[in-house]
Order: sequence, then C-alpha cells, then structure tokens
Amino acid sequence: MAFVELENGEFINLNLILKIFKKNPSDQKWATAMSTGKITEITDVDRILILKHAGFVRARKEKDNEQ
Repeated sequence: MAFVELENGEFINLNLILKIFKKNPSDQKWATAMSTGKITEITDVDRILILKHAGFVRARKEKDNEQ
C-alpha cells in the first residue's frame, strides 16, 4: 500500500483512488473519488504529489542555483 501525506496532514492511499477531478471547473480545488465511496477535497499541490507517487508524472530533481 502506498500512502501520500496531503497538505492538511491527512494520508491518502493511492490504491484506493478511482478518479481525480474538479467539482467545479472554475474552482481551484480538486477532489478524489475513493473506492470506499468517500470524496476527499485536495489542493493542486496534493494532486501533483499523488500523480508523481503513482508514476504518472516524472519527478525531476531541483537544481539549487538555477535561474
């Protein structure tokens, strides 16, 4: 089981996420639909972190003195 810590301090199990979506297209908040039936609101930073841990987005190393 792979867990990701969200910005609010909660943990989310990547294996239980069915869908990541916006409830309202003009809103900044995202939501996840879980296989347990629960819908969890997440931030954009949380969404990117979930996608990185799931392997959908390549995580790149940050360079210290890059401008």
